[in-house]
Amino acid sequence: MKNKRKIISILLSIIIIVFFPVLSISKENKNCFLGYGKERISLEYFSEICLTPGEDESMLNFSWYSRSSQGSSKIKIREEDEKERIFEGESIDIGNGFISNKVTVTNLKANTTYIYSYESDGLWSQPLEYKTQDFQNYAFVFMADPQIGASSKKTKSNIDGVEKDAYNWNKVIKKSVDKSNNPSFIVCGGDVTNATEDGDDLSKTYTSNLEYAGFLSPDYLRYIPIANAVGNHDKDNENFYNHFNVPNLTNLGETVAGGDYYFTYGNTLYLFINTNNLNILQHKKFIDDTIEKNKDIKWKIAVFHHDIYGGGRHEDDKDMKILRSEIPPILEDNKIDLVLCGHDHIYSRTYPLKNNKKIMNFTVERVENSKEKVDIIKNNNEGITYITGSSSTGSKFYKQDKNKNKYIKKIYCEEIPTYTVIEIKQDLINIVTYEVNEDKPVDNKIIIQK
Repeated sequence: MKNKRKIISILLSIIIIVFFPVLSISKENKNCFLGYGKERISLEYFSEICLTPGEDESMLNFSWYSRSSQGSSKIKIREEDEKERIFEGESIDIGNGFISNKVTVTNLKANTTYIYSYESDGLWSQPLEYKTQDFQNYAFVFMADPQIGASSKKTKSNIDGVEKDAYNWNKVIKKSVDKSNNPSFIVCGGDVTNATEDGDDLSKTYTSNLEYAGFLSPDYLRYIPIANAVGNHDKDNENFYNHFNVPNLTNLGETVAGGDYYFTYGNTLYLFINTNNLNILQHKKFIDDTIEKNKDIKWKIAVFHHDIYGGGRHEDDKDMKILRSEIPPILEDNKIDLVLCGHDHIYSRTYPLKNNKKIMNFTVERVENSKEKVDIIKNNNEGITYITGSSSTGSKFYKQDKNKNKYIKKIYCEEIPTYTVIEIKQDLINIVTYEVNEDKPVDNKIIIQK
């Protein structure tokens, strides 16, 4: 078996080298993919660096692939006109012709511009810029199911499908960054790519690598951290575990892609739960233990892939029924304020829920001199609001279930990608979801007060 894997790794490396000229796209043009349909995504992007939130707001995680290891992974970083610091991390041979590099940088300050470089194959990258935002009052964007490569079923080839989805992925990030005025980070509800790599199947591994090249291709991911939930298309993919350097990773709720993890940012705790693993006791331990470690924090947001209260085709799946029965009581006992999900490729928002019942502890108000309406949720821990993101790239859409879910306050199932801008303040959370074509809201503005 080891010899077979070694042969596959060598063949994969040869294919990547041979295909580089065919799949090349100018470094100068890659940010906007203005040549969509004319130029090609390159497997070069497969090795691009990706930023992930650190354990707290003063830390930042980095991860990237390289061809060789110099013994340890290195990041050098400095403030403008200041002396640089060098941080070392893990450098692991992942057995497919690549090294997975992961480094954590510490002691970052709010509202500060940093210049960083990373070492790859013995060379330092060109300097890149990362700017921290305010640590207490800030915005992040939420989107779900980019599922890069899913469009391949509707195009001539895998390359065409990946190129189309990467173009739209870049577009939705750009729109969300503009609308949120530079978010502190991105939260993704899972299913980052479509295919699962297979160490014994060269074509599947190549397809997975190509899809990750598309996912990592937007330049925005060089200076905006992204935190991903584990989707059902991610759960058995080692590329997910090796490409993302997630903070406070546990072996609870574990699959091949990794287990439950969390981070804090300002006055908010973010819990990422791998709901592909149906060991509810492990998830309970993760949530209970994490809440206890961070018991003085004000806001608590849970993120997982399966939309247990959504209105789409998966509503009656066996795993959804188990999760809908077992997970909410744990979240309610721990006074979670907001839950973000994906999976059904339809935007929906529930009423505040507790014990599987609607809690009508909100008011609807009209903004002065505007047609805009605002749902104000007076969150005294009587109910949790669940938001499901639609497809963020348009790679796959599902239809609304014929019987509209009784828990849903708003549903939007037009075949247009959406993204959600979430502002965290001291005493409230502002939430607005937009469709990407005209940047129009698809739901009332939501304000959670506490």
